[in-house]
Amino acid sequence: MVEIQCPHCDEDIELEDDVFGLFDCPHCDEEFSWEDDSDDRDVSNEYTTNPLKISGIKVGLGLLLVAAIVWPVGPALFNAGASTAVYDNVISFLVSFVIFSAGISVLFAAGIMKLLRG
Repeated sequence: MVEIQCPHCDEDIELEDDVFGLFDCPHCDEEFSWEDDSDDRDVSNEYTTNPLKISGIKVGLGLLLVAAIVWPVGPALFNAGASTAVYDNVISFLVSFVIFSAGISVLFAAGIMKLLRG
């Protein structure tokens, strides 16, 4: 076993001997490459830095947060003037439900992808 540091989060990572290529850090889920140089072992992230990478879990939780905000604030947002308060509440609930469903779907997909990656 060889112990290296992640170039993104500086946490220690153990890799099997004689393996190299692209790996995902188990701590921060960022990708890095490990090359087998017997004289100079180096961890490189030359082609893997992606500042816009947002995990599915963050997106799903963000959608759930938006749904939680839209539900109570919705009647004021969707006030159609002459409509009744019940109508505004129904629209607010339906919009919140759609956003909530999207959030749950994204979280489910992110969880499945994380399980498939190992």
